[in-house]
Amino acid sequence: MSQKLPTPPFKFLLVLIVLIPISISVFAQKNKVLIVSDTWPEMDVLANGLKENGYIVSKANEEELESDLSGFDFVFMYVHVTHAPRTTQVLIDYTINGGSLVVLHHGISSSKMKNPEWLDFLGIQLYPRDHQEYPWKVLANLTYSMVNLNPGHFITSNGIEYEKITPFKSEYETIYEGEYSAFQLVNTELFLNQRFTDDQRTILYGFRTEDGSRVQPTSGWYCPKGKGMVFYYQAGHEELDYQNPNFLQVILNTLEWDPS
Repeated sequence: MSQKLPTPPFKFLLVLIVLIPISISVFAQKNKVLIVSDTWPEMDVLANGLKENGYIVSKANEEELESDLSGFDFVFMYVHVTHAPRTTQVLIDYTINGGSLVVLHHGISSSKMKNPEWLDFLGIQLYPRDHQEYPWKVLANLTYSMVNLNPGHFITSNGIEYEKITPFKSEYETIYEGEYSAFQLVNTELFLNQRFTDDQRTILYGFRTEDGSRVQPTSGWYCPKGKGMVFYYQAGHEELDYQNPNFLQVILNTLEWDPS
């Protein structure tokens, strides 16, 4: 005579019903990150901040970069030098096929004038240092404000503690004029005259020097590319930038934001 198996208690079934979706959600979380760089002290600080928030971080220099990056949910690009054509193509392919590419600081700098395909992909024009109207220039060892030009956006609002309200009147984009929330980055580096070549991007942040002499809407933006998205943040020259809780939160918000 077969023995009847006991029926699981109702409370057990209820707990199971609750836990299964949670487990699926955890495993489905987008948390695989690759950092592509040619210098590591700053990126090690960023990697630690990401790991502390549950992200699985891998690292690669240009020579180690695989051709297929589709296994990563996010790729950070922090290469100072003029990079190899192969690097450009791998990052572009990753993005247009559905990846999320986060370009930091040096990813748009004077060395990239020798990477025209890269700048064209990003919709950026850089001019020589002797250009009459928009000369390339680096301001070093200064404190400046990252100004929130898109106050209603998740990336600029979630968990960020703005320190002040500051006036903002862009040098060359007249639609950005008013008073906005801002936080400061201390003893770091700033690039002038990263010129946009299209109007396809969404502006998140601009910068304002302490004396108000330089004000441009180029500190943070994103733009759809193919099936994916490219983000750019001009901050990140110093390790201290990534230790700034507000800037780290901007990066975390970028990874958590759902554009759909």
